[in-house]
Amino acid sequence: MRGFALSTQVLSAAGASVPVVVLPQSVTASLPPAIICNLSSGASMTFNVEITGDDVMATGYNSATGNWAPMSTMTGLTGSAQAALGVVITGIRVNITNYGSGALTFQFPQANGQPLVY
Repeated sequence: MRGFALSTQVLSAAGASVPVVVLPQSVTASLPPAIICNLSSGASMTFNVEITGDDVMATGYNSATGNWAPMSTMTGLTGSAQAALGVVITGIRVNITNYGSGALTFQFPQANGQPLVY
């Protein structure tokens, strides 16, 4: 289906995920990007969803030294959570700050304002 991009990452250790590039939103796009974090049954961890305005696609960009900030509504999470992205950013990632067990599935579906073709 055209008009949507979906990034899915599964993490099972402390540390940050690979940054996801946030597509520019068209003025006709009515659906803000979603953030979906699902923990496996019995998982034990604390994590943040982090955002940046850095050019994450720049040659030589190092996400480990980039300017990342936790989203105020998705910080210190210990269970599954969902939110809609309501700010303009260039990249998003998940950072597991305390890992005990289990897996976290991070999904970031986003519409880019292109017409849908079925």
